[in-house]
Amino acid sequence: MSDLKLQFIGAGDSEAMRFYNTNLLLEHAGQRLLIDCGWTAKQALHDMGLGIPDIHAIFITHVHGDHVFGLERFGFESRYVHDGYRIKLFVPESVLPFLWDECLKGSMGYSSDGENTLNDFFEVCIVHDTFVWQGLNFTTFPTTHTYGKPSFGVRLPHRFTFTSDTNVIEDFASLVEDDLYIFHDSYVAGDFHPAHATVEEMRDAYAPALLKRIYLVHYDDAIIEHQSRLQDFAGWVRQGEPFQC
Repeated sequence: MSDLKLQFIGAGDSEAMRFYNTNLLLEHAGQRLLIDCGWTAKQALHDMGLGIPDIHAIFITHVHGDHVFGLERFGFESRYVHDGYRIKLFVPESVLPFLWDECLKGSMGYSSDGENTLNDFFEVCIVHDTFVWQGLNFTTFPTTHTYGKPSFGVRLPHRFTFTSDTNVIEDFASLVEDDLYIFHDSYVAGDFHPAHATVEEMRDAYAPALLKRIYLVHYDDAIIEHQSRLQDFAGWVRQGEPFQC
């Protein structure tokens, strides 16, 4: 199963200046799916020699700027610079009203063409628990992140799980089963965060064998200084590091 390539085009938290936003790029059968599209997505792709037309689909886990603010640029440039090209946009049903009505509509609701909807910029595909891209069957799962905002992780069974932003997840071992890679949100700068799992909380909640399978993402710029506290984990993802599964 080496036909799927994964790369985090960024692996930092929302404040990180060195590592870009935690957005995951998948490549399969000549197509590319971007999981989340934060404000650094265009620059991160440019650094990899890619541009907006190289992205064929996007999945959105939740509405925060480091996960969705890049959509404004992707939408406008696809429509007006790249001949009306519409990227397929997978959005969980409960996230959709937050994404358009409370986030993107303010800047994209009107243009030189008049009033717009999200479908004028993207091919919107509403997700109910699962979605299919390029013959791959993805599942989604709810996470706890910010009060009042729905948020989701995404999984390709037997290959990988990506939590996106989350606190620790109950019965996480049963969720990830035998997945080859587990990418988990991590707050490494302290012992508590209301919206992100800390390494100490993960140690308390997850068995040692599970910790050894977890790669940490969404860390801050001082990750190097915290390496001694991360020995229980598989490691932390370097920006642009490729994974084959």
